[in-house]
Amino acid sequence: MKHFLVITLILILMNVSAWGQKAVNKADILLNPEWKKIYDAYKPDAELIENLKNKAPELKADVYFAFWCDDSKNHLPVFIKIMDTLNVPEFKVNYYEVDKKVDAGQKYYVEDMEVEKVPTFIFYANDFEMGRIVENPKNSLLQDIMIIVF
Repeated sequence: MKHFLVITLILILMNVSAWGQKAVNKADILLNPEWKKIYDAYKPDAELIENLKNKAPELKADVYFAFWCDDSKNHLPVFIKIMDTLNVPEFKVNYYEVDKKVDAGQKYYVEDMEVEKVPTFIFYANDFEMGRIVENPKNSLLQDIMIIVF
């Protein structure tokens, strides 16, 4: 009986921490025709991709986005194209769709990750957060990724 209660409590805590987000795979993201069009049109810089390949095997990324968000629509297909062009299976990316904020007083879409705006791209190496691109890149998405990981 104790094991059942412990397992139940763990499952409840896991669901609470994941409130407001759900895991999505990239194929589902690109089912949206507008997003797929942006993906198809984007051509990443080949030299930057080659430079990133050296670092990519030790990287991981979590991406928080929303289908209702124009910034997500503009940047997530580009990010997916970068990852597909990079083609490094060791570089794991998790995609999370977030719900709209419940009210104006809600600061974060995902509180435990402090995701305040979407899209948010979080990059890790050896489980250590290296940096984030929040809402819009400062340069281009690929250039900002390079700045974070190098």
